[in-house]
Amino acid sequence: MSNQVETFLEERGIPFQTQELPAASENGRAELAKMPEVEKKIFKTLVLKGDKTGVIVALVPLEGRLDYKKVAKATGNRKVGLPPMDFVLAYTGYEHGANTPIGIHLKHPEYPQLADQSIQSFDTVVVSSGELGRAVELSVSDLKKVVQPQLVDLLK
Repeated sequence: MSNQVETFLEERGIPFQTQELPAASENGRAELAKMPEVEKKIFKTLVLKGDKTGVIVALVPLEGRLDYKKVAKATGNRKVGLPPMDFVLAYTGYEHGANTPIGIHLKHPEYPQLADQSIQSFDTVVVSSGELGRAVELSVSDLKKVVQPQLVDLLK
């Protein structure tokens, strides 16, 4: 059964593949390591809070470390950080680990979205579809058309 993000993509004729991913735990990381072709294309969706802009959505490679100063500079904030989980749920509708750039954009197109510039080196990427353990793989060009992220260097 399709979820909101998958239904949105289907209705617009945007090709994608559903990916079932292991939980974000030590065992999950070991399982994911057995799927290297998928693992290297996973971009995690981080929900941040800026002191001036409020909610910010950032897409970074799974193993990447976000540089808060770079996010602040790109968004015109003095300070950016990870908000409490209850804030994330209240402002996005998604629980920790299930944040999806597509679903958040559908509900809140006003939230700025950033993607690490390394995303351009991939033909396809894997992003959460809004449920724990469930993701979609789609072309970078289609993802960019849907969420219109600002492409910047976000990594330390």
